[in-house]
Amino acid sequence: MPDSEQWKNKPSEGRSANHFELAFTESEFLIDFGQLYDETSEPLIHTRIVMTPRSAKTLARMMQEIVEQFEGTVGPIR
Repeated sequence: MPDSEQWKNKPSEGRSANHFELAFTESEFLIDFGQLYDETSEPLIHTRIVMTPRSAKTLARMMQEIVEQFEGTVGPIR
C-alpha cells in the first residue's frame, strides 16, 4: 500500500461516491460509482469501472486489507 507521500505525487481526479451498483457478466465485473442525495431521487452515476473477474477478486482482497488496517488504527467502523 503506498504511503501518503506517494499518493501526493500521482495525478488524479478525486470523486466522492456514496452510491454503488455492482453487476457481472461471464467475463467482466462492473462497478458504478455515484452520488445519492436523498432517498427519493435517482442516483447520479459518474464513473463505471469494468474489470476482469481476477481483478475484481484482487480489489476485494485489497479493500478487506485496507478496512482492517483502518479499523486497527482508527477503530471499528459502525
